[in-house]
Amino acid sequence: MALLADCLIANKILYDSLDVSLKNDVIEYGDKFDQDNIIKKYNGELTVENIPDTNTIGDYDVNFVLSSVSRYGNTVDKVITKTIHVTDTKPPVIELKEDKITVYKGNEYDLIENVERVYDEVDGDINDYKVESDVNFDEAGEYTARVTAVDSNGLSTEKTYTINVRNKVVSSSEGFDIIYDQLTSVYGYNRAAACGILANLWFECNFNPDVGDYYYGLAQWGGSRKDNLYSYCASNNLDAATIEGQLAFMNYELSSNYSGVKNYLLQVEDTSDGAYNAAVYFCDHYEGAATNAGRGELAKDYYG
Repeated sequence: MALLADCLIANKILYDSLDVSLKNDVIEYGDKFDQDNIIKKYNGELTVENIPDTNTIGDYDVNFVLSSVSRYGNTVDKVITKTIHVTDTKPPVIELKEDKITVYKGNEYDLIENVERVYDEVDGDINDYKVESDVNFDEAGEYTARVTAVDSNGLSTEKTYTINVRNKVVSSSEGFDIIYDQLTSVYGYNRAAACGILANLWFECNFNPDVGDYYYGLAQWGGSRKDNLYSYCASNNLDAATIEGQLAFMNYELSSNYSGVKNYLLQVEDTSDGAYNAAVYFCDHYEGAATNAGRGELAKDYYG
């Protein structure tokens, strides 16, 4: 009887010593159940039962089964139940192509076009998101578009972008359209910089590339710069009397002797004030005209 009593006492002491403590009772939705991230410490051999489904949020009663062998050779088991919470703290992700888009007055734009992707990190792509805006494509101004998405667990995300509705540039000649298109699409200038250059070229030659004698062409190049125009175009199989040839030469000058002007233009703010500043800077540092009067104002008019 004494041996039995000693065995029972030993088993009771061993049973009481079996314990488990948690360092974290929360699992992020979609994460793998990892007992090393859940359990702080435990005594005995451990088996975990009723592992939660981490793809479904909720509270789960998880059984931590602890076992140990007493000094009398018998196994003592203890089941400790603790509640583990599967929660979703990560809302959907909205990725936009641009933070700001420009649309010219009178044109239409599908607001969804600026949405690159909407997704949940666990569930994948979300296709039923919404894009809403009070934009009026017939009235110049800045408008806000709001993209909203809700995931399967009810978490929501909102992201906004700006729609800049601009007046169309009013062309004063066919040459204007060709120059504007090349400055923006070929040479990479924004609208403001292009309008600043155009204002100068209008003052110089009214967009006529084949005009002038000592001073010639779009920028009214003279002296050695005029000679360089012809040499450059001849070396690059271009016609020095055309807009295309002269813009190529202008880009050559702006990329070499006038690189500071090009750097300024490439960084100018894309606003009507930026167009004004671009026109004045281009006049003072590239054209070298006697006065820049009127050029900044005309650039702002072009910008709209």
